[in-house]
Amino acid sequence: MLGAIIGDTAGSYYEVLEILNYKAAHKPRLYQDRMKIMDTSIPLFDKNSSVTDDSILTVAIADAIMSNVPYQDKLKEYGLREINFGKDIYGRSRFGQGFVAWLNGNYQGNSYGNGCAMRISPVGFLFDDIVKIKEESYKVTIPSHNHESSIKCSEAVAISISIYLLRTGISRENLKQFLEANYFSLAYDLEDLRMNYTFTSEAIKSVPQAIFCFLESNNFEDAIRKAISIGGDSDTIATITGSLAEAYYGIPEEIIENVKPYIKEYMVPLIDKFYEKGNTKKYAKNN
Repeated sequence: MLGAIIGDTAGSYYEVLEILNYKAAHKPRLYQDRMKIMDTSIPLFDKNSSVTDDSILTVAIADAIMSNVPYQDKLKEYGLREINFGKDIYGRSRFGQGFVAWLNGNYQGNSYGNGCAMRISPVGFLFDDIVKIKEESYKVTIPSHNHESSIKCSEAVAISISIYLLRTGISRENLKQFLEANYFSLAYDLEDLRMNYTFTSEAIKSVPQAIFCFLESNNFEDAIRKAISIGGDSDTIATITGSLAEAYYGIPEEIIENVKPYIKEYMVPLIDKFYEKGNTKKYAKNN
């Protein structure tokens, strides 16, 4: 779960830059600006970084699983609590307009956005059986994202984390072949994405790219930096990439220490409980 939170926090500031640039210039940020994050002398977290809805709802799903509470109940509990805090540090609503409408209504949301995949990682870590993972992934997704592409993208992330990475240590090439055979193409070029990828919150146009960044990575930090370097919906892309990277690499202790100041106080006991219960370790494996 910390992999998702780290990706979200690191990507949050850059997502704002992407949005501001697109509003001003109607085109992606410059390649050289996106590539600055690949300089490892630049800290992963900016002074303006923040946890966002990606982290909040990831913890909500973990809480639901560990408490045996329906997913939509925890999503609404966490969402409504955050809304009551007002705007985020960037002066924006803490959630997208459609999710806010779902929080305040009693209907299933039919969004095809990537908000379903950004919160799915606890399913991959806390369940073992592939059939169960598919069932739970579906349950997590449909309250607010009852759309075929969102359901597919969430399942692809959850299965990748659990069965095909964390449990068996499958090679990234074999994972890619599995995902392309069962879910979507991963035929991207990293340099092309860095030059041309534009902001979108559609699941099918951002989740595959996030997985691709993981497949191209060399270690946990490299995965996060590469996810941010392609631009777009940077916090969500890095959240998804970070969850995969955690399952495969583990997380360096130094990065965990550096993200702690950004984590909301109420999240801490739930994160600790997750690692007591979950099938992962906080710290880096031998890469």
